[in-house]
Amino acid sequence: MGHGKLKFNFEATGIGSVPFTDPKKACRIIFDNLKNIPFWPQLPKKSYLENMYVQFAEKFPGLVVDEADKNVYVDTTGVAETIEEFYGKYIEGDLEFFSISRSHAEGLYEFLECLENSGQKFNFLKGQTTGPISFALTVTDQNKKSVIYDKDLFEVLTKMLVMRSRWQIRKLKKYAPNVVFFIDEPYLVSIGSSFVNINIEEAFKKLDELISAVKKEGALCGIHCCGNTDWSLLLKRDIDIINFDAYNFGKEFSLYAADIKNYVNRGGTIAWGIVPSSDLIDKESKNTLADKLDTAAGLLKDKGVKIEDISSIITPSCGLGTLDEQKAEKILEAAEKLSVKLRR
Repeated sequence: MGHGKLKFNFEATGIGSVPFTDPKKACRIIFDNLKNIPFWPQLPKKSYLENMYVQFAEKFPGLVVDEADKNVYVDTTGVAETIEEFYGKYIEGDLEFFSISRSHAEGLYEFLECLENSGQKFNFLKGQTTGPISFALTVTDQNKKSVIYDKDLFEVLTKMLVMRSRWQIRKLKKYAPNVVFFIDEPYLVSIGSSFVNINIEEAFKKLDELISAVKKEGALCGIHCCGNTDWSLLLKRDIDIINFDAYNFGKEFSLYAADIKNYVNRGGTIAWGIVPSSDLIDKESKNTLADKLDTAAGLLKDKGVKIEDISSIITPSCGLGTLDEQKAEKILEAAEKLSVKLRR
């Protein structure tokens, strides 16, 4: 993209999860507030099937979902045949097999219906998926061992996310020329820590496989990580957008200025998670948030990266799924107000 032809000018979008239990209400609030890049809402409070690890895991070989105990795991005894069937569908390119059913994503179906019925035109729509690394670290087998340590399962999991993401992007593409697609990787905060002893190179190969599939479908690919991580690992990926919690980690992010500069120079967008996704929203306004963004951006300016040169998006710092409804609405409203202010 280079300079002077910036893709984004502080348009606002959301992360994915919201606390609403009524999909119609969730979509109405999103369309009312996020005028430039509306996103489809994940509704974890409506159903455990919309939990970020269950939502994208349908039909996974050996999957056991206990809705009552809110528990999900993979029973690996005798999954060989199911894995074979799964691979067959992958090789055939059977996207329908990998569709997300309505019971697992009421918000997605409602969102698509709103677009169909309103005839409203958007240049950008946003979708999202849970990323393979966080997924494989969180979901375990029957012996409480993370799937990431099982080479075959990790491989199958990645293929599943690839196909499900492609299916989703095609659904969204019917209603907008451009799809922004975020891979949510909250667990990248543990990368390199002593708790998680994984082969980082192998894990990132899986992430790259998903990124590449998203881009092949013609979507802009973003990565969202809401904690602090080794940002150089993400900035070097072939992504279009990096989304970080700028409200809490502006300073930590700025330590990677050299990588950020390279990333921005090759046309990368920064999605600033500057609107706090917590009660802290009550003490902020569009003006205080603009000041906070200035401070975060100022740390980069000192190192030769000017915000005027950055293609920028505004987001909440994280998903809103655990908050109360009023707070969530307030946060989405704040993101849009800040966006309007900055776009002027």
